[in-house]
Amino acid sequence: MSEPALSSIFLEFVRLGLLSFGGTNLAEMERVLVRERGWISAQTFANGFALGQLMPGPNLLAVLHYGAAMAGWGGAAAALLGFFGPTAGLGTALALGWGRLRDGRWSEVVRAALIPFGAGVALAGLLVLARISVQSWVGAVIALVSFGLLQRTRLNAAVVVLAAAGLGAWLGL
Repeated sequence: MSEPALSSIFLEFVRLGLLSFGGTNLAEMERVLVRERGWISAQTFANGFALGQLMPGPNLLAVLHYGAAMAGWGGAAAALLGFFGPTAGLGTALALGWGRLRDGRWSEVVRAALIPFGAGVALAGLLVLARISVQSWVGAVIALVSFGLLQRTRLNAAVVVLAAAGLGAWLGL
């Protein structure tokens, strides 16, 4: 894997950030960074996502990991600024203008349309993570049991994640 130019990293993450709805563009991010451009490996992508889940703040702080894996500290800065900078500016502008626009009929239509779109993009991200992360039937069982515990019980998600990680490490996954 060759090291991409910082400007290329920045511009790609601008595009990815502008396509992101609540961080649910993992499928596109994996397609571009891993399969199309080959800037990072599938394992690096999965590791970055896992680290992003553990860090406080937005879970897509994983872009720091991806940028650093591509081009060190400069790559981390380019990815972070590209991913969050333009969307923060747009979000601020929309928040400032929302008072005048929120009562329009179109705003209800847009919100209603974004719900199924968001669900579809989230499902695509889930499928990407499953394809990258679940490499054996034991891993699939751990994933399904973890999902079941989170859906059917009131166990703290951190407990389930740590237990699954510990079990996976113990089993050598």
